Amino acid sequence: MATENIVSIIKSLGDADSHEIFEMLMKGPVCGCKIGEKYGIDNKGVIAKVAPMVDAGLIDVTEGHEWNKYKINETQMCILNKYFNDQIDACRSTGCKCKCGENCC
Repeated sequence: MATENIVSIIKSLGDADSHEIFEMLMKGPVCGCKIGEKYGIDNKGVIAKVAPMVDAGLIDVTEGHEWNKYKINETQMCILNKYFNDQIDACRSTGCKCKCGENCC
């Protein structure tokens, strides 16, 4: 996975609202109306709020007549998971320890 893509995904989760929406979507697909209800915004507002995650490929959107439906892009999540697991494996292979003093890798 390209570094730019990893950075884009992490940036897309960079605020509390995005993180909350991501957690909602981790439970399954969500209608934009539910996101709109939570934040008191209309469909256009929801589209703007989720745009960074959609642009990063973290979530997929299905356009609806009145509201869009959102879900986690499972392929992207698997790639992201592999990236972080590879980083942990690299840490383990060098015997590094976290700054907390524990070998938590």
